Amino acid sequence: MFRRWQPILRYARPYRRTILGGALALLLGNAALTVAPCLMREGVSAIEAPLAAGERIRVGVVALWALAALLFASLGGLGAFLKRHLLMRVSRRMETDLRRDLFRHLARLPLAYFDRTRTGDLMSRATADIEAARVAVGPASMYLGDSLTRFAFTLPVMVAVNPLLTAYALLPLLGICAGLVYFAPRIHRKSRLVQDLLAAISARAQESFAGSRVVKTFAMEDREQRAMDGLGERYVEANLSLARVRGLTIAWIAAMGSAGWALLIHVGGRQYMGGTFDIGGLLLFSTYLGILTWPMMAIGWVLSLVQRGAAGVDRLAEVFAERPEEEGRAAAPPLTGAIAIRDLRFAYAAREVLAGISVEIPAGATVGIVGATGSGKTTLVSLLARLYDPPPGAVRLDGHDLLDLPLRTVRGAIAFVPQEAFLFSATVRENIEFGREGASEEALLQAVADASLSGDLADFPRGLDTLVGERGITLSGGQKQRSALARALVAEAPILVLDDALSAVDAETETRILESLRRVRRGRTVLIVAHRVSAVRDSDLILLLDGGRVAERGTHADLLARGGAYARMAHLQQIESEIEAMAPGAPR
Repeated sequence: MFRRWQPILRYARPYRRTILGGALALLLGNAALTVAPCLMREGVSAIEAPLAAGERIRVGVVALWALAALLFASLGGLGAFLKRHLLMRVSRRMETDLRRDLFRHLARLPLAYFDRTRTGDLMSRATADIEAARVAVGPASMYLGDSLTRFAFTLPVMVAVNPLLTAYALLPLLGICAGLVYFAPRIHRKSRLVQDLLAAISARAQESFAGSRVVKTFAMEDREQRAMDGLGERYVEANLSLARVRGLTIAWIAAMGSAGWALLIHVGGRQYMGGTFDIGGLLLFSTYLGILTWPMMAIGWVLSLVQRGAAGVDRLAEVFAERPEEEGRAAAPPLTGAIAIRDLRFAYAAREVLAGISVEIPAGATVGIVGATGSGKTTLVSLLARLYDPPPGAVRLDGHDLLDLPLRTVRGAIAFVPQEAFLFSATVRENIEFGREGASEEALLQAVADASLSGDLADFPRGLDTLVGERGITLSGGQKQRSALARALVAEAPILVLDDALSAVDAETETRILESLRRVRRGRTVLIVAHRVSAVRDSDLILLLDGGRVAERGTHADLLARGGAYARMAHLQQIESEIEAMAPGAPR
């Protein structure tokens, strides 16, 4: 049990002094609350004894006992405030630290982890599960400590005053313990189910909102609604089931607590009537039982919080158990962009995607990569950027094994434009600056011009400072691709990878961009993945992939002369271009 909580409890170490202060406030406050009823008993005795002896009540003495009881009760209240203030602050700081480390860990996980994990599930772990863990180590631990301390302070006094009555009053504690043994595992299982379903709802909502255009295009709103309704019903049922168990737990503990009151009235009343116990003693016991009633009832609530927190800790532990990307072992040399790929093989699960690719790319060369869908083009360039790890020794940069180089060095040397241009919900400027923090205005405008985006800026409401919406939804596909290209160009990395980055632009815009790249690529190694031959025809080397292998390689002229698959592709695309040019409305 303790081992489960170790990864979370280590976050308490920086706040040891604050925790110690909160613990002292808890101890002193409960000690004061324990003393107050004793002073009240003395005050009652100062009234009861003179009355029994027919003497005058000394009001001053009674007042002093009352003031003393009030003082200690006030000290108990102050202790309660301080313990809550200090311990709750620690739990909030621990929550912040845990969320920070979770985000840092997620940022270092390989892309393969995100390929198999839903975004909504991660969002749920970063919010609901962390909150459940915080409540368990914060409020629940505080109330548990409060309950145990109250028992530790009051029981000795109760035993000293009346051992028999103490035994009867606290006999129901055995029933409470039995109830906890029965209910604890059930609460844990149901709490885990609730949190798993919450993660499923978050994931479904995130996917539905992110894919809102697809949902609307296919008129699937009702289907998505039914899916969410189904998850919602399951979530409600799971919560109700958990609430029933929690309710039964709290009801059982309350019943046991009430049984303690009943025994106190019955046994204490008989002792008073028999003359073996006084009114002050009964007042003392009733006050102490009142002090202990909340802890007894709170145990069930604390148990529920701890079990829910345990479920959250288990789900967080699953994320932290994932191995982050290897950082590399070699020093970080300046890279010029020379790439050597030797017998590169790679598979997703059991499906082989690359089957022995070898190629030498000198620094500053431009290489075009073409092939049918599924031929391995994107996988090849993704391995180069270490979005996935290639086999050891299969990919080398400037003579260094890719896996030996620090990740920051590798990715800092590669400006990557993926197939799907992703833009953050920010301005055009902020999205482009993401490529190089602190880039000058001149560098930004030059990158915009090289990406053939300058003409579009005039149509944007606020130019570079126009908000693009979530995932760049306010921009066209071509504008998003060109914004992503500008982001890569402003980075000025020695290696530029364009993974089908011009597929959403028209032929005229593609020509302008390629002309700009002829200037930009000087001194850079450029890899252009494309479906159109026009995008790679000026490359120093063209690779045609087929089934994860290099089927043909050479310059554009060499490959045309061979009359193979590349020549047929070029011929078909030429015919398509001519047909499009002859279509009505086409520019003449």
